[in-house]
Amino acid sequence: MRVLFVNPPVIRSATSSAENNFQFNGIPIHPWIRKVPGGRFLWHKFGFDKGIRYGVRAGSRWPWTLKGSFESPNYPFFLGYAAALVAADGHDVNIIDSVADQEYSYKRFLKRVQEWAPDLIIQECSTPTMDIDLWLAPQLAQIADLAVAGPHFSEDDVVSETQQLHPEIKYILRGEYILSAQQIVRERRPGVYEANVVKDVDSIPFPFRHYPSGAKYYDPSMPTPRPQLQIYGSKGCPFKCTFCVWPQAMFQKKVSLRDPDRIAAEIREAIALHGYRSIFFDDDTFNMGTDRISRLCDLLKEIGLPWTMMGRLDISPDWLYEKMVESGCVGMRFGIETFDLQVLARVKKGIERKDFRGTLERLCKNYPDLMLHITMMRDMPGQSEEAHQLDMKIIHDLGFTTHDMRRSYQLSRCAPFPGTEMYEELKNNGNEVKLADFRKYDGGQETVMKTINVETTNGQ
Repeated sequence: MRVLFVNPPVIRSATSSAENNFQFNGIPIHPWIRKVPGGRFLWHKFGFDKGIRYGVRAGSRWPWTLKGSFESPNYPFFLGYAAALVAADGHDVNIIDSVADQEYSYKRFLKRVQEWAPDLIIQECSTPTMDIDLWLAPQLAQIADLAVAGPHFSEDDVVSETQQLHPEIKYILRGEYILSAQQIVRERRPGVYEANVVKDVDSIPFPFRHYPSGAKYYDPSMPTPRPQLQIYGSKGCPFKCTFCVWPQAMFQKKVSLRDPDRIAAEIREAIALHGYRSIFFDDDTFNMGTDRISRLCDLLKEIGLPWTMMGRLDISPDWLYEKMVESGCVGMRFGIETFDLQVLARVKKGIERKDFRGTLERLCKNYPDLMLHITMMRDMPGQSEEAHQLDMKIIHDLGFTTHDMRRSYQLSRCAPFPGTEMYEELKNNGNEVKLADFRKYDGGQETVMKTINVETTNGQ
């Protein structure tokens, strides 16, 4: 059986919709333009793609779009692990990741899918791209049996509506679909498949990377040598942030801490097969388990590649950060969101040490050459504009900018994704109609939270 996993293109303009087959005001960048020296820059400069936004879906915890194309896709871990399991059963598998391929034509994407001639297509969807995803569904279903998956299908209402309005979709996979993708192939029972979370990542095959986009994934906030291996050191997160969609909608608050020796084995195999020159641990919270991370540092030092990670400031002792740097860690990402402890408490960030700001300051001071990237957020419930401006002052005083890779930050907009506690709280407070506009969940623009916060502040 031939099973194809797909991450379709994400490209839109303000006027594009299913009604006009997602036509654009401008002209998207064509593949040949990217090959011309300076072609991408000139295309944007002269405004040929004015009004067009390019975005991400699979592999992103916070799907977003931006003006201008980019070369920084996320590795689609759910697609990758699911494909590996199906392949282990002896089936032909492939992944078409149009975001990683910088494919900005839906027509070319569909042609490529048809040329591979699959028997089953598993399509990952996301909340801000649901209009695109459901527009593509009947076209994909004409090629092969279709399954849709992704965190958006964690809500009962969403699943019921999808079944009612899109009978061409044969399978719906709820939550984490690594195991249920394998179940579909084995059973071929039409309908809804409930999430079955992998509790031990080391018990399943390493994720599938044997496809054209396998070495294209890259985190721009951690600019290490290409190709960059994006890998899990753990899956899930024990913290209870009300806005964080994967731990709630996908992992169902279950955590799998991988064995350091197994992680090292995957790294060595990936290097041998694909020639990776650096490593990025794209965990929800990399630095869980002090002894475990200490042991992993010993193995990473033996491997000898520069590596980076995504973690939390408040759960590791200072000596472990030092050991991480000594073992080859050249960059660390931390999710801060805000320094306002009241707002952090409201979204249940679960800060264990109130001096996390001090930890950041020590890292800045002690390791001037270490790349530090922090993620900030605005429009969270109860977050005032004054609090946001204070956050910006604090990080600027620490030397964080948007153009210095040694001290960089990103500012995302809060989005209450379906399947999260924040979504349920806002829905129960009378915001159901506002929450139904899924295009306003794009983390690169003002989200639905902007309207909700303004009305809350005005007492409406």
